Amino acid sequence: MSPNRTESSAPGVEGVIADHLAICDGAKAAGPQGTVVFCVSTDDPAEGKGDLFVALGLARALSRNGWGVRLWPMSRWHDPLPDADVVVSMIESFVPGGVAARTVLLGWVRNWTERWVELPFLAAFDGFLASSAATADEMRARYDGPVGVLPIGVDTDLFDGAAEAPRSVDIVTTANFWGAERELQGAIGSVSEHHRVDWYGQNAAHLDLPDGIVHRGSVPFEELPAVYGSAKLVLDDLIRPAKAFGNHNSRLFEALACGALPITNTSLGLAELGLAEVPSYGAETTLVEVVDGLLVDDAGREAVAGRLRAIVRDRHSYGARAESFEAFIAPVRAAGRRQRPDWLGWATEVRESLRTAEFALDETRSGLHAEQLRSRRLRSELDQTHARLNEVATRLRAIETHPVYRTLSKVARVAKPVPRPARKDAQGRPKSTE
Repeated sequence: MSPNRTESSAPGVEGVIADHLAICDGAKAAGPQGTVVFCVSTDDPAEGKGDLFVALGLARALSRNGWGVRLWPMSRWHDPLPDADVVVSMIESFVPGGVAARTVLLGWVRNWTERWVELPFLAAFDGFLASSAATADEMRARYDGPVGVLPIGVDTDLFDGAAEAPRSVDIVTTANFWGAERELQGAIGSVSEHHRVDWYGQNAAHLDLPDGIVHRGSVPFEELPAVYGSAKLVLDDLIRPAKAFGNHNSRLFEALACGALPITNTSLGLAELGLAEVPSYGAETTLVEVVDGLLVDDAGREAVAGRLRAIVRDRHSYGARAESFEAFIAPVRAAGRRQRPDWLGWATEVRESLRTAEFALDETRSGLHAEQLRSRRLRSELDQTHARLNEVATRLRAIETHPVYRTLSKVARVAKPVPRPARKDAQGRPKSTE
């Protein structure tokens, strides 16, 4: 064992959870290799944010290699960062005004490439990591410093390939909903007409899904291996900014590590990962055609999934990512730091004000979206009511024109009530009815 490498954490789910909590609590911030700080949207795993779990995956692997690791959530971005050797910005909205001059500043561009390249302070970074070759090329066209490729990976201690035999669920997806409609929402309708789909993810109440889809809400991160392990197929869905550059997400690697076969909405970027066999859909092939073909060929599907699982576990673990990260960072640490303009401190304060305003705007958008869904449901209910009323009116008209009904109506109109004889008393006078 290398003198800088620590003993491995406890294997399995319990060990991973314990490590994640320790990292979130700052208990692993010191290490002989130095300290790496990840700037993330949140340090609360319950929020289900993808950037947090990607950071935790790499941080856990780096910790096992002797690095100190900690998180710096968005709620603290306006504060000066703690002493660190390396800072990794996971989100393009982080403004590095509080990063010390001696600290290596990196950006990890996993999606939103177009936003990253437009940052007015790109030159303040000491290097960039990109999750695809296309994104790396785009960064090199705008930035003259070191750029490397570091795709998202998978924690093979958690996603260990355990699976049901046979798998009990045909199709699952774990796509979260963060306000913008996903491409999968439009493509999944035809699939749900023939197959049941179990959908897991955040903000189920804001999704308007067709029949045949069972939304099971969000599940804790550590329960995802059981979800993927029970499924034959996993529907992946890259958001538009990630799809444009082939920036594949955690779902791809996690599903494959568990032996499930994902279907993506783009083939771009798969070959460079060694995953060209992963099926995809698009303009030439619809999602339902891909699904139907895979579900009727159990042997072929399982063979592909097995080959891809071996590749993922061999090449795409966070242990492998940590080694790539260390190889990239070594020459960057040895070089001089880049000049960071004084106005970055002011920009950090402005960013905090904008963040607060954006949060309020997101809350308003979320409420508006909920009202739009409610309006659609009410309109649907009103249309159904009108349809029922029209159906009743049609039946009434049919009854009114029926010969029996017309005959009875005529009888009712000509028939007169027979007058009752007046009641009289003993003297023959009309008797009171009171």
